[in-house]
Order: sequence, then C-alpha cells, then structure tokens
Amino acid sequence: MNKKHILPIICALILAALVDIFISTCMKFTAEYPMAELDEGWVITVNGIENKDIPLTRFMSITNGHLERGDNIVMYTTLPDLGDIPFPVILFKSRYTTLTAFLDSREIFDFGSDIYKEKKFLGKTYHFITLPTDYAGKELKFIMKVSEQGAFKDLNPPMLGSQPDVEGDFIHRHLPIIATGMFLMVFGLSFLCITMFFVSSVPDIRSFLIGSIFCMNLSAWIMSYYSILSPFVYTRFETEVEFFTMYLIVPYCYLFLYLIQKIENKKLYLTAALLTTGVTIAQYVLHYIFGIHMKVTLPIYHAAGAFGFGVITYYLIRNIRKRDISESDMIQMFGMFIFALAQLIHLIIYYMANYHYMPNASFLSIATIDAGCLVFVVCQLANYLVFITGAYAQRQEHASLSHLAYADGLTNLPNRAKADKKMEDLDKTNLDYCIISVDLNGLKYVNDKFGHPSGDKYITDFAKVLITTFDETGFCARIGGDEFLVILEDSTEKDVDALLGRMNSALNVMNAIYSEYHRSVATGYAFRHECAENATSHEVYLLADQRMYELKRKMHEELGIHNRL
Repeated sequence: MNKKHILPIICALILAALVDIFISTCMKFTAEYPMAELDEGWVITVNGIENKDIPLTRFMSITNGHLERGDNIVMYTTLPDLGDIPFPVILFKSRYTTLTAFLDSREIFDFGSDIYKEKKFLGKTYHFITLPTDYAGKELKFIMKVSEQGAFKDLNPPMLGSQPDVEGDFIHRHLPIIATGMFLMVFGLSFLCITMFFVSSVPDIRSFLIGSIFCMNLSAWIMSYYSILSPFVYTRFETEVEFFTMYLIVPYCYLFLYLIQKIENKKLYLTAALLTTGVTIAQYVLHYIFGIHMKVTLPIYHAAGAFGFGVITYYLIRNIRKRDISESDMIQMFGMFIFALAQLIHLIIYYMANYHYMPNASFLSIATIDAGCLVFVVCQLANYLVFITGAYAQRQEHASLSHLAYADGLTNLPNRAKADKKMEDLDKTNLDYCIISVDLNGLKYVNDKFGHPSGDKYITDFAKVLITTFDETGFCARIGGDEFLVILEDSTEKDVDALLGRMNSALNVMNAIYSEYHRSVATGYAFRHECAENATSHEVYLLADQRMYELKRKMHEELGIHNRL
C-alpha cells in the first residue's frame, strides 16, 4: 500500500470509530415512564422439573445447554408495580421456540404453534406482548416448546414498560448496529448503481461491483442477526434471511479474493472455493427441501469460515512480502482481512459465551461485528477514491498524450494529423463547408535576416491572429512550416471575405506597432459545392490551395513582396 494513502485510511477509521462511540454513548435515551428488566425471580420448569428463583441469564445452569426439539419450558413470575404507565407491554425474544403468554391463567399472546405443528422453521423473534393497565402483581407465565436442537443457552430478560419507552430503549441499545446496517445498505446500493454503468467497459471495476453487493449482503445479515426488524415489522423469515446471508459470506470472500489477487495455483484455489460454495448450496437444499434446518448445519459454516480466514491471512502475508498487487487491491485486501479477523473473534466470543466462559458478551459481540463491517466499508470507500483519482490521472495523461499527438508544438494549434482527421470526418457528412488555405509571406526572409527565434515569433503572432479571427466560427490548424488551414461550416463567400478582411486588418495593426518586419499572408478558399458532386475534402482543399498560390504570385509580381520580404 502506498504510504500516501495510509494517513487518509487511518483518519477514516478513526472517524468511523468516533462516530460509533458518539452513536452508542452520546445519543442518550431517557424513558418517560419507569421500566423494569425481568431477570430475577422466575420459577422455571423444563420437562416437568421445577427450578425456583432462577435468573433468565443463568438458564443454562438448569439445562447444561442441552435442549432438543419437543422439550417443554414453562416459566412464571410476578409482575412488579411500575405505577400508572400508558400502553404497558413486555418485549421478549423467543429463540427457536413457540411462545404462549398468560396473565393470571388468561392467555394474552400466542406465537408459532401452527408453524411448530407443520415442522417449519421457527427462528429468533422479538415480541411485543400487550398488557392490561392493571397488570401489577399478576402472574406472568410463558410456555415454550422447543423446535430446534440446542435452541438456546440463555434467554434475554423481558423488558416491561410503556410501549414507546420500550421501543426507544430497544433502538438505543441497537443503534450502532442499525446505523452500520443502514450505512452498508446505502453504500452498497449507491456504488452498485455507479459500477453498473462501467462494469462492461472497465474490467478492473468488477471487484467494486462484488464489493457493493457484499456490503448489501452484510447489511441484511447484521440487521437480521440481531433481529432489528421483528419488533416493528413481523416476519417469520428474518432468521432465515440471517442464515441465508451469513452462509454467503465465505463464497463472497473467495470470489472477492479471486478478483483482486494473482492466484498462483488456480486449480487448487478454485477447488477450495467451489467446495465451499457447494457446502453453502447443500445447506440451502437441506433446509428448504429436506427440512434439516440451517441452524443444525451451523458448525459446518463455522469450520468453512475458519478455513477461509486462513486463506485470507495467507494471501495478505504473501502480498506484504511480494508486493505484486496494486495499491487499490491492497486496500481491499486489508479491509477483507480486518473483516475476516472480526468474524473470527466474534466466532470465539460466540462459543465462549455459549459455554459461559464469557458471560455478558453481547456488547463485545456487537462492537466486534460493527468494527469489522465498518473497516471493510471504509476500505471500500477509500479504494473507490483511489480508483477514481487514478482513473482521473490516467484520463488526464491520455488527454495530454492525445493533445501532443494532434497539436502543433510551436503554436498549440491542431497539427496536420488532426486536420487530416477533421477532413476525413467531413467526407462522412453532407455539409457544404469552406476550406481556406493560408500561407505566410516572407518567412524564409525573416529567418535568414533576423534569426529563427524571430521566424518562430512571426508564426506564433500570426497563429494568435488566426485564432482570434476564426476560432469561434471554424477549425484552424498549422499543417506545415508556413502553411495554415481553416475549415468553416455553414458559411457564405460574403462571410469568408469579411473574416479574411478582419484577419488582414489585425496584421496591419500588428505591423504598425511592431515594424521590425512586414507581416502578410496569401489566402485562397473553396466551397464544397464548387467541386464535383462526389468530391472529397482533399479535392476541395487542392482547389483552395491553387487559388492561394495564384494570389501569392500576384502579390509577388504586383507588390514586389519577394524583394522586400
């Protein structure tokens, strides 16, 4: 990576971290009414075995983390009195279970019973359970039937309060994830639209296209992973979206690496990539066709992800040692590595939290995923800027080279090659144009008597007069040492004569001010309609050139210009 790009990337990362900290700490939320987290004091019965005064966050202590499909969980507690709060609700997250809620033996909520009977997939979902205003002191009972093996280890304690306060608290707790998810989606959609215009004409931009789609996939994944939508827009497919997008991450990484890397052993690499993709497809087939749900095959994805991290690490080390990829690709590689590292750390946290080696790891889990995604998208953004800067510099260089190829070095006017191209273009049209042949008088005399610098000045002075006279109405070019050419479109003889008169007047003014030598030109012009019907621009030019030489001879004979100049 070029050193000049390290500082902007570091600044971008620091800015992203500061924004994340600002979102999570400075945007405070204050509830209007009292709220309570119902963690303590539950009586929990699992398959008929009763356990008293168990915190929900220690649910694993009574099951050892082993739950199977068909297990029955019954738990109840007494609701506290929070005073007179409007629209009292409980927010509770079920995890791969049905959920039936009772208040003093009266059913007030039911979810998933029909889905369970049909043996369909029950995911993770937040539920708003509406309570009557006289809820205080009544018994709240949850009955859950487990639909997946190893459904959960612990449960999030229900949140009791006024619905607007509970919703606001939920949004505040998940603000970093919501902000990151929305940023990833907006970034991905915006740059997908941009890259779609260029993908066919600029091969190097394919990695940008995949990166944009990958950002959108990550947005869908982290939003569904934390069940951001379910409290507000119920959909039982949210968890399926989580697994579907998560299982695509590893194939995306392989494809991304293939586009930005110089793969030495392509057969081995493609074999590993296709096997990983095949595993992903097999997991989809097992879920949607054979009813073996994607949660069951989650360890297979974790193994594939860990192996993929090893592949990414190998290529990063290789790139640092060999330095055989572009700085743009190196930026993308760095972002991919940080993202993969964050995923690996999150995987470790996930397993340690599941086995209670790291309790209360929710914040650390969110921060790790959030940071990994932000670093990846910041590197994508930096790469876009580097690519655009490089493309602009390349275009400027191309324009400069084109200018050098088609410009006269002394006058900066178009040269003969550009004039020939212009005349070829005229042959493809039906325009009635006029070509003016212009020849300087006495250039050799000025060169011999006053030196070539004076001759060059004679040429450049005339070029300025020519541009001033014709630039707005026609095309001007220097096609030889003392030969110039002008092409006018949609002009009449009267217009041409007026323009030539203006040019000669400007030369006379210049002669009066700078009288060291006399400046004059011979001109001749011809229109397309004066030649044969199928005449080329070259034939029109020859007619104009012939008329110019006729005028030049008259000037030599009548005015003696050849003697004086």
